Amino acid sequence: MARPGAFRKLSRLDLAFLLVLFGIGGRLLLLRVANVETVLAASMLAGAFLGWRYALFVTVAVMGVSDAVIYALGYGGELGLVSILGITAFTWSGMTFAGLIGAWGGRRRVLFTTRSIAILTTISIPATILFDVWTAFGDWVFIAGPRGVPLGTVYYMQIPFTLIHLASSIVFVPLFGSIFSWLVPAPSHAPLPEPQEGEP
Repeated sequence: MARPGAFRKLSRLDLAFLLVLFGIGGRLLLLRVANVETVLAASMLAGAFLGWRYALFVTVAVMGVSDAVIYALGYGGELGLVSILGITAFTWSGMTFAGLIGAWGGRRRVLFTTRSIAILTTISIPATILFDVWTAFGDWVFIAGPRGVPLGTVYYMQIPFTLIHLASSIVFVPLFGSIFSWLVPAPSHAPLPEPQEGEP
């Protein structure tokens, strides 16, 4: 199926902004659904399709705008500034790492097949687990630990939320990865130059 002409004119920055909108919109719409989110998928897809620089841009833009809206709505106000800044450091760095994993997984830029999307979806599983392990540790450092909750208890309580998060990634990465691969112009392979006279 041919792409409409308008999509052929999209630049890499345009595509990055589409992922930013996807990440912000999904996060805010699903705010009340624990661990179902679109940010990790947006970060990984930015890395896989556009490269690590865009993964950083998309992650920072999505987290910055959505966090600002979330805290402006009054969420997390009971935690205090130090805890909010600490948790922010863990969530932002965790999402950034997921984006870099996506960039590593898509380093050959051959992401226009069902197999390639399946590989990226598979990579999202350890990325999601690592994110949850990292941010649960951050939760213990800044919230649960000071209240006397052991780290083991925090990780035990995290298990069902991680399973939900895995399901979220397994749905959103292939769903939006397939859409995005349709929007991204397929790589063109320029013909090799003809040898000049006297050249081997």
